Amino acid sequence: MHVTMPSTMPAKRLLALGIGLILGFSGICATILWEMAQKDIQHAKEAATNLVASIASEIDRNIEIYDLSLQAVADGVKLPEINRVSPELRQVVLFDRAATAKDLGSILVLDATGNVRLDSRTLTPRPTNFANRDFFRVHQARPDAGLFISAPWVTSGGEYLISLSRRISGRDGSFDGVVAGSMRLSYFHNLFRKLDFGAQGSMALFSSDGTILMRAPFDITKIGQSIKDAQTFKYFPAHSSGFYATKSIVDHISRLYVFQQVGTHPLLLAEGVALKSIYADWWQQLWWIGLVVAALVAFSIALMFYLLAALKRRAAAESQLAVLATTDALTRLGNRRRFDDALAVEWRRATRSRTPVSLLMIDVDHFKAYNDRHGHQAGDAVLATVAQCIASSTKRTSDLGARYGGEEFSVLLPGVGKSGAFEVARQIREKLTVLRQTQGELPTVSIGLACMVPGQVYVPHDLIRAADIALYAAKHEGRDRVIGSPGGDLIASGKRVA
Repeated sequence: MHVTMPSTMPAKRLLALGIGLILGFSGICATILWEMAQKDIQHAKEAATNLVASIASEIDRNIEIYDLSLQAVADGVKLPEINRVSPELRQVVLFDRAATAKDLGSILVLDATGNVRLDSRTLTPRPTNFANRDFFRVHQARPDAGLFISAPWVTSGGEYLISLSRRISGRDGSFDGVVAGSMRLSYFHNLFRKLDFGAQGSMALFSSDGTILMRAPFDITKIGQSIKDAQTFKYFPAHSSGFYATKSIVDHISRLYVFQQVGTHPLLLAEGVALKSIYADWWQQLWWIGLVVAALVAFSIALMFYLLAALKRRAAAESQLAVLATTDALTRLGNRRRFDDALAVEWRRATRSRTPVSLLMIDVDHFKAYNDRHGHQAGDAVLATVAQCIASSTKRTSDLGARYGGEEFSVLLPGVGKSGAFEVARQIREKLTVLRQTQGELPTVSIGLACMVPGQVYVPHDLIRAADIALYAAKHEGRDRVIGSPGGDLIASGKRVA
């Protein structure tokens, strides 16, 4: 029978606690970092939303001013008296409001065939036809077109423009021409150039059909390019404003985009803030916090393994102390305390399972005389030799050999019947006989044997008492023999030994 080792539960609990603390601390830090990232993206979104709203409002206001001028011209050319006044007065009446509009080019009045009738900048306009332009054809085809904003186009002088136009209808509603004003794209370029979008940021103005009118950073080759496949058009026109994060289809840079429709016009304004710029500070904080967390985790792991090692050493020391506390120092067999504890445990187990428990009580014959004749060291050597024979004869882990006291030993054999106990006793005596033949003078042993199947009215002392009686009988009959308790079977059937 082996000594029960100390429980591993403290080590497991320490390991679970250490892992739990590491995971918990790491989870808290990850949550804090995630919240910091969300705050950074929220701040960037709010700043971009405010900027887009401000720029869109300014563009909308200027377009409204231009539109008022166009409406005034469209209404003025319908007046019967307008053709009766002098050309100079007609210019003043029709185009007075247009003179105050910054970045607005000439306002042209086109007849039903697309030829220029009037020009706000000259009394004698050059003969030009715009019948092939989209700002003319759309009004020719659709009476309800309202204010139309054209795609970008280039003048013969290389100037980029967009046209704002309105239909001129006759009294019967028939198509009577177009009034068209041009807006220089340099207006948007100058407007965007004043803004700071951050590293790799962008601002773009495009029409509802996806045509780019202006973009910062400025690239002349991008003007007029279609971005109809951009993610903006997954939201527009169902939503007039919104935000999303994606990779640009123009320059393939990942950005947070905030877009808004310009007033009620078919124009969209979008600002893109580079995600790299948004998370620049966050990444720096992530590295610092990550290094601190990694250092703390490494320290915690090292401390945990140190404590586990210390706990292991303590458990080993406690196990060794437990062995020492239950082991006889001379014979290395169990001591009386260990024997009593084992007998109590095995007795309860045998009571539940109704199995036998056998006990050998062994006494060294004439030990006192041998000790007096050869000395204490020789006597100790005899006891060690007998213990060696006992230990080598008890093979099962449940068997227990113990020094009962002085020169007396006991062998507990749980689950072994009387015949099995006799076999163990025989082996002990035979091994001692072999040693006596090789080592010379050695005392013999007397063995008392008892076997019981515990009953409810019996206690372990009954087994010890029966084995003691058998031992005394062996000594009385001449020693150097094994005597079984004659009452063993009677005890098993419910009768006590007298």
